[in-house]
Amino acid sequence: MIKDLLKKLEIDPHAKYLTAKQIELVFGIPSKSVLNRSNLPSTDSRHLPSVRLKGGRKKYFERKVVARFFCLANNAETGGRS
Repeated sequence: MIKDLLKKLEIDPHAKYLTAKQIELVFGIPSKSVLNRSNLPSTDSRHLPSVRLKGGRKKYFERKVVARFFCLANNAETGGRS
């Protein structure tokens, strides 16, 4: 099911990195929020690490880090209930 959704959004389901816009499409988190979190100090618990690939200007986020981060954030909001 998720592979079909990613295919419709033209996102490679096996891609290691996602842009902020792709995160917005897949996870429903506004891209501005993702980018703002990447600008926080790395000591902040809300910091989301990013990389720039091939010297470009776009920030990319590792898919497994994003998924784990928002899964943990969601669990914290619901008191650990899924």
